[in-house]
Amino acid sequence: MGRLRIWVKNMAGYKMNDRKEDIRNEIRALRKKLSAEEKAQMDKKILSRLFALPDIKQAELVYVYASIAGEADTWGLIHALWISHISVALPRIEGKCLRFYIVDNLDSLVPGLFGILEPGKHCEPALGITSPVVTPGLAFSRNGDRLGYGGGYYDRFFVNEPEHRRIGLAYSFQILQNVSPMQYDQKIHCIVTPEETICTG
Repeated sequence: MGRLRIWVKNMAGYKMNDRKEDIRNEIRALRKKLSAEEKAQMDKKILSRLFALPDIKQAELVYVYASIAGEADTWGLIHALWISHISVALPRIEGKCLRFYIVDNLDSLVPGLFGILEPGKHCEPALGITSPVVTPGLAFSRNGDRLGYGGGYYDRFFVNEPEHRRIGLAYSFQILQNVSPMQYDQKIHCIVTPEETICTG
């Protein structure tokens, strides 16, 4: 009987993982369908809404991800923060951990894991434990659940540093009713889309 319970539990896990992979594939496909003009217009709206948030406007330091491929753009945000004399920290993957480092120019970035630009070895560690974190994700729900890329880096980071205000960026088709969260998945506090800012409580 014990073995049967374990088998059922494992099968449920496989089904949930399959569901997550289906969502990831669907969102990637939708992002690829966006024209460069459509994406640029939506990114501009997201940036405007994002920079209107008190969490960003009043910050001395903002943790940001280096956007790639079809992700909501963060490079415009990074430049806007620099212009506003707000410090920027970007992540570096170190083993299974995600650590953030201060970056004040593009020359400080080097290709890292998966080809994503990350802070070079000379960059100083970010110590803004209450700084807002602009967080990547493939899909989000309105109650703050986040579906990432499957590595768990941000979830582990937020477990270790829970004080951060977490802000997700998404296009409207990335807001779903259910993203099949797991027990260890960490929620997002706010999601910014081109059309709205969703406060999740």
